[in-house]
Amino acid sequence: MLELGCGLGLPSLAAALRGAHVLATDWADDAIELLRRNAERAGVSLRVAQVRWSEPEPLLRAAPWDIVLGADLLYEARNAEQLAELLPRLGGEVLLAEPGRPYAKEFLERFHAELVGERIYRLAS
Repeated sequence: MLELGCGLGLPSLAAALRGAHVLATDWADDAIELLRRNAERAGVSLRVAQVRWSEPEPLLRAAPWDIVLGADLLYEARNAEQLAELLPRLGGEVLLAEPGRPYAKEFLERFHAELVGERIYRLAS
């Protein structure tokens, strides 16, 4: 499983606690370090990596992913643009939690998103 833009990494931690093999990624050093410490404190085994969507080679080398997760990623136009290019190349099922950011509507329509939970969408490639 891959989490993009993990931030605090709550989806990654939950998935790892349930037995998933997880790679949690973010562009921010602070987020990666905080998640690493939280996983250690919780006794959770997962991998973390600093990856920019504009330089996705580490993610593509490991593709296809079984599941790709993301939460609150569409807060800037460039994020929506980069994700639109990246997601089809990652493979697997894509689940996106989206709280209603300005760039979400068009993005979700582009991927024929299916609402599967409260503000949680499954994307079609």
